[in-house]
Amino acid sequence: MLGPAPVVDFDGTLAHLPVAWDDLRGRLHVVRIDEIWRSGDADKWAIVRDAEVDAAQRASPIEPVRAILEQSTAFAVLSSNSELAISTFLKRFGVLESRTAIVVGRESLAGPKRDYAVFARGLARCVDATASARADDGVVYVGDTDWELEFARRLGAHAVDVEDLSPSS
Repeated sequence: MLGPAPVVDFDGTLAHLPVAWDDLRGRLHVVRIDEIWRSGDADKWAIVRDAEVDAAQRASPIEPVRAILEQSTAFAVLSSNSELAISTFLKRFGVLESRTAIVVGRESLAGPKRDYAVFARGLARCVDATASARADDGVVYVGDTDWELEFARRLGAHAVDVEDLSPSS
């Protein structure tokens, strides 16, 4: 269903990242974490990164996605989360870590993933990194929000809502 080398979102798609987002936003005095992009406050990003890394050490995988990715040839992660947090999570699951072609997270994106141009740039890096494993198969993107699934479709990927992969759907 996802082909040999899908591109996946992280939090809510590959892992349940247990960050107390409401508390964190309150502590940072923002309504949305993406607001930090406007201020460019490196100290605030460090606080977010540390919270994500801490959560990644105990995050549980979303089992249907984990099972599929463990059977894939390779996969890429495209996320608004910190690359360090994603890597921390992947290291806990050796098979997933070994199949990871690239992690394109907040640091590489250098802007909000919710911005179409930023998403497109990140997806292009993921597509390039998985090209040889994908061969002639099309690009598959797995996510958990309508806007990212729409962005992936606009960019020519087959978009799959993570909810469609659960056994109860």
